[in-house]
Amino acid sequence: MEEHQKAKLLKKIIDSDGLPSLSPLAIQLVEFAADDQSSARDLASIIEKDPGLTTRLLKLVGSAFFARVQRITSVTHAVTLLGFKRVRIMALSLSLRDTFPMGKIKGMDYDHFWKTSLYRALIAQNLAQSAQPDELKAEEGFIAGLILEIGMLMLYAASSDEIKQAFPGGNVPLEEVVSWEEDNSGVNHREVGALVFRRWRFPEYLVESQKYFGSEALQPDKPILCKIVELARRLTEIVFGETGDLYDIQQQAENLLKLKSEAVNRVLSETFDKVEDLAEQMSIEVDSQTDVLNVMEKANQALARINASIESSFQGLLDHVNQYDRSLTRMSEDMARDRKDILQNTLDAVAHEIRNPLLAIGGFARRLAGQATEENRGRQYARIIAQESARLESVLKEMMEYSRAYEPTLTEKDLLPIIDVLLNGLDDFFREKDINVVRDFPQGPALLPLEMDGISRVFDQIFNNAISMIGPNGGTVTVSVQPMDQIREILVSISDNGRHIPDDIRDALLDSNPSAKTFGEGLGMPMARKIIEAHNGRIEIEERAGRGNTVNIYLPISERR
Repeated sequence: MEEHQKAKLLKKIIDSDGLPSLSPLAIQLVEFAADDQSSARDLASIIEKDPGLTTRLLKLVGSAFFARVQRITSVTHAVTLLGFKRVRIMALSLSLRDTFPMGKIKGMDYDHFWKTSLYRALIAQNLAQSAQPDELKAEEGFIAGLILEIGMLMLYAASSDEIKQAFPGGNVPLEEVVSWEEDNSGVNHREVGALVFRRWRFPEYLVESQKYFGSEALQPDKPILCKIVELARRLTEIVFGETGDLYDIQQQAENLLKLKSEAVNRVLSETFDKVEDLAEQMSIEVDSQTDVLNVMEKANQALARINASIESSFQGLLDHVNQYDRSLTRMSEDMARDRKDILQNTLDAVAHEIRNPLLAIGGFARRLAGQATEENRGRQYARIIAQESARLESVLKEMMEYSRAYEPTLTEKDLLPIIDVLLNGLDDFFREKDINVVRDFPQGPALLPLEMDGISRVFDQIFNNAISMIGPNGGTVTVSVQPMDQIREILVSISDNGRHIPDDIRDALLDSNPSAKTFGEGLGMPMARKIIEAHNGRIEIEERAGRGNTVNIYLPISERR
């Protein structure tokens, strides 16, 4: 667009020639800003001429949304508490909502515009309330969020029919909209908003919030309101699935506003709680339950990608681990340390790539699920997402643990009391499934060089697996400890009379060169094998004819025996 055409377009917008006819009240509110002699009483008298607007304004600034301890009962009261500039802008914002139509007209989806504006306003308000900056009130966050993209409506209204037809005024990320506007109109709607706000003599903090967006709005030298509305904009994009990464926004909120991730999750959750009531006052169609369902569906898709990433990343980690283990005996100490550092760096990279977004999704879902009811399908879906997130968090934790080098510090201990303590700790499970436990122990101690935590983990895993093999009618688990002095080993046999061990568990327990596909439901069995091998032991499995399994664990005895 030529410069003179751009100037003509801007003049048309600034003079309001391209806008739908403003209501007489809105015109009065705009003119009110130009009168330096105007008082708070004058403002109240203008607003009170419209009973509908008065009612909506009082509900908007009431305690339910701005946490006012004292109930606001009149426009004059609102002006006294909030200041006449903020009340004027709120009233004008409601009037602008009435000025523009609803529905989808050519390239502008007005329904989506006002819906996203309302979410953004509430999120900005909640962020301001949570961060509590000295220089900013919650109402100011709400106002700035509500009218943040109002220049888009003005630019659209002033554009030619050809531009209107192709205008990206729907579910499109801001950066794409701005780029399109500049290419086709020579100006973007944020520039329009800043110009109009200055014309209407809005406070400079609102003009500033129009001027900056994207990474520029989050720079340290930018006003706090710019940061809050930009974060609110990004969180709103997550709500509507346009773009955004919840973890990244949580990190930005912590760095810029000192808000922890749980505070950001609370902001979003409370927004869903409030938005329908407020939408009713602004004549905007909002179904928060459907919106929560949409957010959770996006979260579910993200979890599916994370699940696939865990599997592919784990295979890469296993390749590193297997290469490290095979090369260990041929490497010098320095080479082994370097290879171990490479493995650790790989682990850290995987943790950053997978764990952070996983924790962000899980934390948000748990927050929403905490208020689930039978009628609220969105919150029930959040509970499912929270459970799946917890499962993947557990798998990831096990994956990272398995991939790290395990180098036990061995000390001589008696294995028998260790096994006794573990079996006693499972008494409730044995009783619940009507399982009889048989101990077949030698008279003397079974001394072994072992790491107590690692060995305890192994036998706890094997015992729990034996319990799971036995059906609802009960059965028997036999634990036998046999010193085998001739081969300088102790054999521990855990037998059950349940169903046969599934192939995936068998493979996970016996395969010394596992793949990501080996692990099925979890990594407890592979980790048990890894611990036994680190103790210079081995594992074998017997399946008895008919029913039952025996897991044999061979461990070397102390050299002094």
